[in-house]
Amino acid sequence: MTTDRTEAAPTRRSVMDTLPCPRCRQPGLLTALYPDMWHGRSGQPVSGLKEAVLCAVCDRDEAAAQDMLALVDTDGQISPENTELFIRLAVAWVESARRHELDVAVLAEEEKHWRSGEL
Repeated sequence: MTTDRTEAAPTRRSVMDTLPCPRCRQPGLLTALYPDMWHGRSGQPVSGLKEAVLCAVCDRDEAAAQDMLALVDTDGQISPENTELFIRLAVAWVESARRHELDVAVLAEEEKHWRSGEL
């Protein structure tokens, strides 16, 4: 007999649920959830989701984010006329975000603040 395991679907967020920037805590402009895979301690692959938050402050020097920020500044919203452009820019931005590696020094600093009760 097999056990029927029903896995919970990831929580879907609406446009209104954009997260604050995890770097500067300013309001985020866009939150993207995308699939990711890493290897756990056992060496086995683990699948999950990662998040990227588009931030007007922190991402202003990122090439892929600059185009998204310019679109938001120019149009202010997604309309039928700019949907295709938005999709192309969003895909490029998420692909850029996927390539970012964990900054171990920043993580260590955040852990230090967390352990001291500052976070």
